[in-house]
Amino acid sequence: MDVGDMPNIGDVLAGRLRKVGITTDAQLKKHGDAAAFQRLRADLPADACTHTRLALAGAVRGVRWHSLDKALREELTREAHS
Repeated sequence: MDVGDMPNIGDVLAGRLRKVGITTDAQLKKHGDAAAFQRLRADLPADACTHTRLALAGAVRGVRWHSLDKALREELTREAHS
């Protein structure tokens, strides 16, 4: 499936992921949300924000990011700011 069809991945984030070489759900899952975020951060540092980090985590898990455990959301938010 195209990466843009995953939960939390809209047209803009899908385009950013494609730019760093992630075009399918299988590729995103294989790399993992943390590695995908690092790729985005390296290529598009201004676009690597908390919402992007949470969206990627939810997409890999197949859920909307709001459904992620609160402790995980807090951890990912700290990671996005480091």
